[in-house]
Amino acid sequence: MRVLTLIPNQKGYSPGQRGSIELWEKILRREGILLDFVSFETDEMRKVLYSSGNYTKKLFEMVRAYARRIKMLEEIDTYDAVFVYREAALIGPAFLEKYIAKRKPIIYQLDDPLFVPYKSPHSGYFSYLKFFGKIKEIIRMSTVVMVNSSHIRDYASQFNKNIWQVPSVVDTDIFRYQPFPEHSIGTIGWSGSPTTLKNLKLIEGPLSTLSAKGHTFHFIGGDNFDLTDVNYSAQKWNAETEVDDLRKMQIGLVPLPDNGWNKHKFIMKTAQYMALGIVPVGTPMASNLEVIRHGVNGFLAANDAEWVEYLSLLSDDEKLRKQLSQTSADDAEKFYSLKANTGKIVEAFRNAVS
Repeated sequence: MRVLTLIPNQKGYSPGQRGSIELWEKILRREGILLDFVSFETDEMRKVLYSSGNYTKKLFEMVRAYARRIKMLEEIDTYDAVFVYREAALIGPAFLEKYIAKRKPIIYQLDDPLFVPYKSPHSGYFSYLKFFGKIKEIIRMSTVVMVNSSHIRDYASQFNKNIWQVPSVVDTDIFRYQPFPEHSIGTIGWSGSPTTLKNLKLIEGPLSTLSAKGHTFHFIGGDNFDLTDVNYSAQKWNAETEVDDLRKMQIGLVPLPDNGWNKHKFIMKTAQYMALGIVPVGTPMASNLEVIRHGVNGFLAANDAEWVEYLSLLSDDEKLRKQLSQTSADDAEKFYSLKANTGKIVEAFRNAVS
């Protein structure tokens, strides 16, 4: 089975792609399902897309990429199916998907609530060129729809009945659990992207309170987190050292802003923390409500007082921390690992052409 695989970003850059289709390739290839990746984004586009301004250059690169997409689809008949991750093009209505659906079965993966309008901090009002209303059209015309959260499943089920729910998965061969050493410090940490640095501001007060009590913090994803009265060490994210860097923390922060976008998401970082035995403490929202079992593998903190309470408890009580750490790792292996979801992923792809 040969599958044309349309992805928005170049391989290796997007957390969503890395935690899904790029990782799935590892097990699909073993089953004779071969993926040919073609990204919408080019080197030239990537240089300008995530910078401020440069709107004329961004639009020019978008149009060039769209033209390349159209040209590439001339080869569609050499494939058994077409996999579309989020959308076939970063701009425009669902024209390309309609063309594809007439020729080949579409396996559509939706792992973010792209049906919720938003304005990108990098592209401003150009974001509305994405045509948010096209998502339900793509769902309707797809043979198989793969989603990663119950909330997105609820939305997609309105337009298609062949829905396969597969969480964003962790490769536990790489994110391998290792029990923390005896009498180790309960370091509190956070890891994220430059666009989510502001999430930590939501719990600046609790972090400041804990910092005054001598608790230690380590943040991954940038140099300056703009936090007042919080003592922390920080570093930029590095793909090659990601696992070793995460091991510097034993308690993982998952604060989430309350908005329409986050309410639908599967929070990949929670699963990554858990795979390494890092105990998550997160906002009771989105997939955190299903993934974090309060008091069993982590804690859900709904206000400042609860953030201080649960972080203090985990940091100070080594026995409890180790107990929840082991349970977190067990849950990640059982529910959110690539190994645990292999059968469902392979079956969904085969279902598209059966």
